Amino acid sequence: MNVLVLYQSRKGHTKAAAEAIAQVARGLNHEVAVKSVIEVLQADVERADVLFVGTWVQGFILFGVRPAGADLWAAALPSLDGKPVGVFCTYLFNPRGSLGMLGDLLAARGGTLVGQRAFHQSRTDDGAEPFVQSALQAAVRPFDAISE
Repeated sequence: MNVLVLYQSRKGHTKAAAEAIAQVARGLNHEVAVKSVIEVLQADVERADVLFVGTWVQGFILFGVRPAGADLWAAALPSLDGKPVGVFCTYLFNPRGSLGMLGDLLAARGGTLVGQRAFHQSRTDDGAEPFVQSALQAAVRPFDAISE
């Protein structure tokens, strides 16, 4: 499968998580491209069989927690046109509802949510392998049903 990993990063933590996701997918023999959300093109999305999209968590510990800037950059993404999407974020304290918010924004662009994972900014590869494996399995299930 062709995998596209998109990220929005401020201090490099989310980029590191994106690279960890890409490394797992490559290890499973998939073709992988990693790009910032600001450089992705429609052709990149069209070429991808599955996407992973992530950002860092912004806000205060008890309120205002959200996926950083996603309300702006998600709307500017090319149409996801039914593509399976795994969402991820990096956080320092608690991501609260950030993954759900990001998933909703990407669903509004046409994506189909197949997984989600929050990575602590000090452990950006912790849990990447089961997250990627599960999302990729969920992404191919609809195709398996069609071919039977």
